[in-house]
Amino acid sequence: METLELILHEAKAHALKASPFLAVFDLDSTLFDLTLRVSQIVDEFAESPLYRERFPKECADLKRIEILATDWGIGEGLVRLGLQQEKCAEFWKALHDHWAAAFFSNDYLHHDEPLPGAVEFVIELRKLGAHIMYLTGRDIPRMYEGTEKSLLARGFPVDPVDARLVLKPEAPLDDARFKVDVLKEAEKTYDRIWLFENEPVNTNLVAKECPRIGIVFIETTHSGREQPDPSVAKIAHFDSWPRQMKS
Repeated sequence: METLELILHEAKAHALKASPFLAVFDLDSTLFDLTLRVSQIVDEFAESPLYRERFPKECADLKRIEILATDWGIGEGLVRLGLQQEKCAEFWKALHDHWAAAFFSNDYLHHDEPLPGAVEFVIELRKLGAHIMYLTGRDIPRMYEGTEKSLLARGFPVDPVDARLVLKPEAPLDDARFKVDVLKEAEKTYDRIWLFENEPVNTNLVAKECPRIGIVFIETTHSGREQPDPSVAKIAHFDSWPRQMKS
């Protein structure tokens, strides 16, 4: 039985026993493809009169950049263009600062597109009786409003009772530590928890400190600081579950 089908069966079985079941989803590069968000931010930099005056050649080159779903940030796309950091450090810094200010804000989240099958899978889990938690490293002050709007606009359920949105209270908190602490608290309520996540730093810490939690690693992109445990289930997207299981 494939991973997603197994989890749907588990959710249904737990509902029949009135046994609390929780599915936890990261957002960036787990439920959402960020390609259009990053592309929009980079394109605005390239079109800005201020930056075109400061970096005329680089901004002209930047118009040819291709942002891939497998890119982590903007560095890989710049290198493919031949804009290595050591050759144009001032440009790199200006672009990175512009990207970071825009990326970690409410203003561009509406560009994110759900991964194939993501909306349907989350909805199906909820129909089967599972509770949903969106557990993200985004922070409340900069990104809560846009995150909630983005989820609802794309059709994801958001509800304070059974489809909760959980962001960091402040940006400096470590993502992995924050997520593990939230999950440890959830273990007091739920008999079974599955985590869907694309960052190995996070999944590895969860596996270490919360070994009863099931983990599905989303093979999109990640920081490269760690590698996922080979034993963890892996999927590229959510479009592989059997639609005949629909409620």
